[in-house]
Amino acid sequence: MCETGVLSCTGKLARVVLDNRGPLTPSEIAGEANISVPEAQEAIDDLVSAGFVEPICGIRGRREEVYTLTEAGEDYELAED
Repeated sequence: MCETGVLSCTGKLARVVLDNRGPLTPSEIAGEANISVPEAQEAIDDLVSAGFVEPICGIRGRREEVYTLTEAGEDYELAED
């Protein structure tokens, strides 16, 4: 696993997926990024902790929560790591 800088590799991947395809649920992110749902949820947790994503809606629990990039997430440069 690559954990240089602020985000893990899956966190970076999920951020790119959300930037290109979002807002999405963790299961949709997993499908787009070709990772498992638990990996996608970990990535979302990383992104939430960094202030790069936030939930925008979801009524069925955490797995069905829809996430979108925050302004900080949109401005984040992957090359910063």
